[in-house]
Amino acid sequence: MTSEFFRQPLAWLDGALEILFPRECLVCTRPLRGHSLCFRCDPSCAICTDNRCQRCFNDLSEPATGICTTCLSFPLETNKLRFLWDYSDVPRDFIRTMKYRPSITLARLGGNLIGKALPSLFEDPSWDLIVPIPSSPSTLRKRLFHPCHEIARGLVESSTRFKIAPALVHASRRSPQASLSHQDRLKGLQKMFRVCRPGSIQGRRILLVEDVITTGATIAAASHVLLSCGALSVDAVALAQARVWSRFRARLHQAFSPFSRQLEQ
Repeated sequence: MTSEFFRQPLAWLDGALEILFPRECLVCTRPLRGHSLCFRCDPSCAICTDNRCQRCFNDLSEPATGICTTCLSFPLETNKLRFLWDYSDVPRDFIRTMKYRPSITLARLGGNLIGKALPSLFEDPSWDLIVPIPSSPSTLRKRLFHPCHEIARGLVESSTRFKIAPALVHASRRSPQASLSHQDRLKGLQKMFRVCRPGSIQGRRILLVEDVITTGATIAAASHVLLSCGALSVDAVALAQARVWSRFRARLHQAFSPFSRQLEQ
């Protein structure tokens, strides 16, 4: 009775403050109360998981096979790859605001949504480490935070059994991926990242966290270096995937084939 008595004035005060100083939607800045996103900018509804490839999560033309023809021809570096949304419309506005405004709150919110969706995206959502994709040094200086690390923190808030390990760093000075053409993103992939402490990932099952997949170059490079340093397996999850990704599968496979590695050496 006493606690309820004190709670009511506080609730009244909160309501009065929101009327005087209304919140704004973090994406479109419309005034709203009690939420971070308005209904127009909320991409909470995840993509349908039916009839999708068990490896890359793309649509299956023949659902009975379980694996798409692209994965059979050009296998991924990752074991399984999943994403919440197609990179278009509302999800695209959400991610662009998160990255370029920028917003830690939106990154955490995206991570919360991934965490809640993990059981439907992966049959066995159990990993030893969650490894976020790091931003390039120049991008970090602009944003002052790593979006993928904040997404990973939001994921852990929804699934507290996971541990975040910032195991990757950029191995060379390279322009931010968003500033490169699709073709330039595919150059020098094997030298994009290095592992900070290789011993910490040996024999571990890893979930990579990315914000958006465009050509797939970043996830391929990160998966490759983690596996090369002894990771047992690497899965990957992202907020969204751009449709252009399927056009670069053959190029990515070629970049990490044994024959291509011998040529670079």
